[in-house]
Amino acid sequence: MKTLVKKNYKNILLFPLFLIAIVSLLRGIYNAYIRSHDFNYSPAVMAWEGKNHYLFMLEGGNFFASQNGEYLQALYILYYPFTLLSWEYAKISWMTINTLLVFFLPIFIGRKFELRNYTLLILVCLFLAGTPSRNVIGNGQLGLVIMAFLIIPFYFKSFFYILISGISYIKYNIGYLLFLYFISRGEIKKLGYSLIIIFLGWVIYCYITNSNLIDNLFQPLQLALHLKITSEFPYGFSFLKILFSDFEYIEHLISFFSISLSLMLLFLINRLKDNNLKISQFCLIILFLSPHHIYDYVLLLPLLAYSLKNFFNGKVFQINIIVIFYFYFGLRIMKEFGVNTDLNIMINYSNIAILAFLFFYNHIFYKRSIMKADSSK
Repeated sequence: MKTLVKKNYKNILLFPLFLIAIVSLLRGIYNAYIRSHDFNYSPAVMAWEGKNHYLFMLEGGNFFASQNGEYLQALYILYYPFTLLSWEYAKISWMTINTLLVFFLPIFIGRKFELRNYTLLILVCLFLAGTPSRNVIGNGQLGLVIMAFLIIPFYFKSFFYILISGISYIKYNIGYLLFLYFISRGEIKKLGYSLIIIFLGWVIYCYITNSNLIDNLFQPLQLALHLKITSEFPYGFSFLKILFSDFEYIEHLISFFSISLSLMLLFLINRLKDNNLKISQFCLIILFLSPHHIYDYVLLLPLLAYSLKNFFNGKVFQINIIVIFYFYFGLRIMKEFGVNTDLNIMINYSNIAILAFLFFYNHIFYKRSIMKADSSK
């Protein structure tokens, strides 16, 4: 009887979360159908028509909506199948891929983290209900696809899997850390394998657009800096721009500091024996040391899974979930009350501080738990 009551109690708790998740998913799908404004369809079409879309944008051109084309060349080569479709069918196809991934990723990570079925259901529902997942689908963004390839080396080691993991480099404000990850582990051969798709994408792009290889190599970054969209978001050491605004090379210095600290923190997490914590902390490094929009907080998924699994094992895991709720739901609620969470500099720097705190708090808690376990033996 007690077991039946407990089961019904769990179902009662899960049902409203399930409904919220479905409503959020349907909203994302609807937004994708009418918008998908970040889906870089037009730059891909231009590239396959033989024109360099980077130069087009740098010379003052403009695409439909926010299809800015600032990603690496391989993306527009991989988008070839979509260029064979009309805009309407292409964005529906991309929406379908994102919708499949919004289910697959939490299930995959939940299984790898060995979550019980009920906890796995909660993970899936929370991920579906969160603003980041809904925005990725609705905006036609890359976050879910990039995360799918980003986490591959943590679970699969063969040549094929390392090869396709390099697709995550396309969105370089996320994929940069995988590049540094291989360097930090001295896995130069894997680094080389992971760069093959990016290299081929660059060469093919230059071939079909008749672009100079050297000039085109730097054009994605030039365009990103020219657009000043994501790059202007606060991150890591970007507060130095406020303190040293007159220093000519401050942008370069900020990038150097952020990359250096990223590498140092990778050396730190490489020592972790807990692979679940390692991938959670890997994603946290990305989120506070490079610039991001709200949809990139899908990368909090591993930490959410890790914290749900260990919910009753310490306050740190409960704090993790509260903070993740802030990023998944709180920021959106604040917007409903008229707070521009995208442009409010205090909120953005607070978010960076919170994410950095989560990284170090979880790391210290783990180290202390290991020391406590060793001392009790």
